This record gives sequence, structure tokens and C-alpha cells, in this order.
Amino acid sequence: MSVQVDPKELKPHPKNAEIYDDRLDQDFEDSISENGILEPLVVNSQNVILSGVRRWRAALKLGMDKVPCRIEDPEDEVKAILEYNRYRQKTPREFYNEYRLIKEREALKAEERMFSGTSVPNLEQGRVLKQAAKELEVSSGKLHQIDFIYRHEGQAEDIVKRLNREEIPVYKAYEEVKKRIETPKTEGEKEPKTWKCGACLQEFEVEEPVNLTICPYCEMEFINWKAEKGLGDSGKQG
Repeated sequence: MSVQVDPKELKPHPKNAEIYDDRLDQDFEDSISENGILEPLVVNSQNVILSGVRRWRAALKLGMDKVPCRIEDPEDEVKAILEYNRYRQKTPREFYNEYRLIKEREALKAEERMFSGTSVPNLEQGRVLKQAAKELEVSSGKLHQIDFIYRHEGQAEDIVKRLNREEIPVYKAYEEVKKRIETPKTEGEKEPKTWKCGACLQEFEVEEPVNLTICPYCEMEFINWKAEKGLGDSGKQG
């Protein structure tokens, strides 16, 4: 069931602009002008838009005084925004933005479990990648390539611009970025070992053998947290 709301009373969710490019194009605006808003916007009880920012922008531009809205208050609004946009046609950067938020979400869950004294799950990058790929309806291989490209954007701005303009496909941009940042190794030079902290997901170059569970920064936070809670090494209050 939908209700009619004045679009001037609505506002987009702050995370929406971090993830999606919701600029209007003429075809979309013409469709709204001719047919109206066929799919209701999804808003929470504070009139924050969770789905339908482009429809809302078009309504404002066209001077519409009412738009259909469905009121929902999901427990995790960011996760809901990703779900509402599961089937939209996305740019590589939008996929990257979604993946970044999923990684942040999983890292936060891991820290919460660590600070509560429970075991930290294996947050190895491949597992999170596969989970995100399933959630975002994209192959894990393509998502890996997109993530690699945008994480190295500072070293390949010209390639990223061509990708953003749809002049080259993802796989081609990936190959070009990888070729650019990989430097030939001298004879006898060892490949640096990269280790990822299971809590914060930060990567570090380390020497083998690797005998770490969490990084020193997370370990210090954990020690401080236990001290504040009056917990000993056993995790029980003294």
C-alpha cells in the first residue's frame, strides 16, 4: 500500500550519493512526464528516501505536488538500499562503491564479535568477495577486477576515466592497470607477502612465517577495550 507525499518533504539517504550516480537523463524525465511515477518510492518514517532518488528528482523538476511512496523502516538501511538496487543497471564505479560498503559492514561485524570476546571469523578476502558478488548479482571475477581497478585509481587515472566513459570494458581496464603497476622483479627478488587482518581487513606486508590473528592496531584496541571492561586474559570480569 502506498501513500501520496509532497516530494518537497522528502530527502535522499546520505549513503545514496556515496554509492550511485542519480543524475537525470532526458529519456527518464520524459517517461516520468508522460506516464507518471509507476513504481512507488520507498521511504522511511522520517521521509528519507531508500529507493527512488531519480524518480524524486524528476518529480521535483517537473513540479509534481505528490509522489507515491511506500513506508518501510528496515533494521539495516544501507543493506536495504543495496537490495532495492540489486537489479538496476550499474556502472563499474557503482559496483565498487557497493562492494566497499559491504567490506566495511563485514569488518564492523568482525570487530564487534572480537570486542565481545567471541572468536573472530575468517574474513579472508575471497570469502567476502564471493559473498558480495552473490549479494550484488555480479560474478566474483568481475567484482575482483573492478575492485582492483579502483583501488589503484591514483596510479591509473587515465585508464579509469576511459572505463567510466565506457570506452573500454572492465576486463581490458583491469589488464591495463595491472600491467602498469606491476614492476619487473630483479633476479632473486622475493615476492612480498601480503597479510590481511581478520578484524579491520587492512593489508600489511609481512615476513614469513605469519603467526598473526589480528594486526597490532586491532590488538591494542582489544587490550584497551578489555581494560575498560575490567576483563582479564580469560575474558571474564575480575
